[in-house]
Amino acid sequence: MDEARGLVQGRLEPSTEEQSWDLDRLRVRLAEAGYGEWFAPQATLESAVQQANNGRCGDLVLAERRDARTEWRIAEDRQAAFLTLHPAWGGRRLTREALLKALLTQGVVKTCIHLRALTHAAEAGHAESLCVARARLPQPGEDARFVSLVARDDQLALEEDEQGRVDLHHLHEFVVVDPGTPLLRRIPATQGEPGEDVMGEPLMPTPGRDRSFDALDDSVEPDPEDANVLRAAIRGHPVFSSSGVRVDPTLRLKAVDVSTGNIDFEGSVEVAGDVASGFVLSATGDILIRGMVEKADIRAGGNLTVLGGVMGEEVGRRHDGDLRLRTHLTSGGTLSAKFINLAYVNVRYDLLVREYALQCRLVAGRDIILGQPTGKGSLIGGSASAGRALVANTLGSEAGVATEVSVGRPNRRRRLVGQLKEALTLCEHNWQRVCDTLDCIQRGEMATPPTDKLKRLYATRDSLRARRQRIRGLIDRLVGARQSARPSRVEVKKRQHANLSLNIDGVRRYFNTEHGPSCWHRQGAELVRGS
Repeated sequence: MDEARGLVQGRLEPSTEEQSWDLDRLRVRLAEAGYGEWFAPQATLESAVQQANNGRCGDLVLAERRDARTEWRIAEDRQAAFLTLHPAWGGRRLTREALLKALLTQGVVKTCIHLRALTHAAEAGHAESLCVARARLPQPGEDARFVSLVARDDQLALEEDEQGRVDLHHLHEFVVVDPGTPLLRRIPATQGEPGEDVMGEPLMPTPGRDRSFDALDDSVEPDPEDANVLRAAIRGHPVFSSSGVRVDPTLRLKAVDVSTGNIDFEGSVEVAGDVASGFVLSATGDILIRGMVEKADIRAGGNLTVLGGVMGEEVGRRHDGDLRLRTHLTSGGTLSAKFINLAYVNVRYDLLVREYALQCRLVAGRDIILGQPTGKGSLIGGSASAGRALVANTLGSEAGVATEVSVGRPNRRRRLVGQLKEALTLCEHNWQRVCDTLDCIQRGEMATPPTDKLKRLYATRDSLRARRQRIRGLIDRLVGARQSARPSRVEVKKRQHANLSLNIDGVRRYFNTEHGPSCWHRQGAELVRGS
C-alpha cells in the first residue's frame, strides 16, 4: 500500500484450469483484505482480471482512496443553492459544519441555508443536486380594510320554538347610535415584508392597495383623535357600504295604512304592524316590517326584511302571457321574508325566503335561497332569476306548474370590448386625418389657416390622442380581468318536479320528468348534474 498516494497495489497470480478470476471474486478478496470501502476503478479491476486469465501477472493498482468532494450550484435567479456531494472512498468524510463553512464561502447567507438538508447530506455521505438554501420570499402587503365598530343588521336572527313559531318580542332591534359613537375603522394598507435571495440581495414586496373612506355626508365625521375612525354626528341607524358608513335617522310606525298615507323617507323605517293594500313605502335606508305586506309597493335603498309574509294579487295577464302583479318589492341590499305570494321582487344582492315563493317573478343580483336555515323552501310557478346561484329544497310542484329558473349573467365583457375596439378604430382614423392635415400645413402643401383655427386643430389632435390612450387602457383592463372563480349553479336539495325550465349562463334545458336532489351547472354547451 502506498500511504502517501492513497493507493492499494496488489498482484494477481495467473489463473489455472481449476480456478479462474472474475470481477466478483476479486472484489470479495479485496473486502477480505480490508479494502472494501476503498474506491476501485471498474476499468482497473477488469484489466487485472483479464491479464490474470490470460496467464500474466504483475503489480497492479487495484484500489484508490478518495476524500468526499462537493459541487455547488447557485440558480440563475439566485432563488436557491444546490449541493452535489460525492462520497468518500476510504478517505475523509465531510461533517455538517464543514459543509456549512464551504457553503458560506460560496457567498450564500446563513439566513437562507437549510441546516437540516446539510445534516441529511453529511449523515448520508452523498447527495445529488440537493437544495440546501432557498431565498426568503417577500411577504406582500395587505390591502386597506374597513372594520365595523358596531353591530350590523345584515340579517335578523330568527328564534323559533319546536312548532316553528317566532316570538317577535325576542327579535333584536335595529342598531341606533348616538352622536360621537365610533362606527368604522380604516386599517391602512401595509408595505409588506422584504425578503432576500440566497446571496443576501433584498427582494422587495408588493405593497397592499390603499383605499380611503367614501365621501362623508353630514351624518358622520372623522374622530378628532384618530383620522382612521369615523363616528356618528347624529342619532340614527348606521348603514354601511364597502368603504364607508352613513347614519340614517330611523322612522318608526305602527302601520302603513290610511292613518299615514304613502311614505317616502330619507333614512330607515321600522313598521311594527302591516303594510296595507294600495300604499307605497319608500326609504333610502333599511326597512323592517314586523307584520304582513299586502298588495303594496315597498322600495328599500338598503336591506328589506319582512318578518311576516307577502300576500300579493294578480290583475290579469300581460301580452306575453305572464301574470300582472300588484305587489312590488325592491331592495338595494338583501331581502328576507317568511313567504312571498304573487309578487314581483327585485333585489340587488340576496333574496332569502324561509317557506315558499308562489307564482312570483323573482330577480336577485346574487343568490336566491329558499328554506334557509329552516322552512319548506319551495319555488312554485312563476320565474326566478339570480346572478350567481339559486338554492331551494323543492322546485316546481306535483301538479306540474310551469316554473322558470335563470342563473348567471350574459357575457357583457366581450361585447363591451368589441364596442371599445370600434370606438378606438374611429378615434385613430380621425386622429390620423388631423395629423395628416397638420403635416400638409407644415410642409406648405396647404394654406396656413387662421390662428384660432390652427389652435383648434392642434387641440383636436391632442384630445384624440388622449382619448385613444384611454380607450386602449380600458381594453387592456377588460381583457386582463379575471373571470369569477365561482360558477353559476342551481341546487335542489329534495325534489325537482316536471315542467321546469333551467337556464344557466345562457344554456337552457327543459325537464318533463322529476329528479331527486341535484346541483346543476353549465359545462360547455350543456347543463350537467353534479353531486
